Amino acid sequence: MTTTKTIAVSEQVWERLKDLRKKERARSLSEVVAKLLEEATGVPSSRFGVHKRLKVRLTQQEHEEITRDVHWG
Repeated sequence: MTTTKTIAVSEQVWERLKDLRKKERARSLSEVVAKLLEEATGVPSSRFGVHKRLKVRLTQQEHEEITRDVHWG
């Protein structure tokens, strides 16, 4: 089960996010935000619980459990 959080944005930002969603053909605004974060921080989207080739969505906790050995030796 994936949990969600709500954030408040201005009307202008909301419209820009919706436009970007259409332009990028993203399935959700969450996907748009994840892509923006990836571009801004250089952190790949797989760190946000998405494995693009498998089309599997993981929660942050599931991802951390699966990759714990890889990251923590």
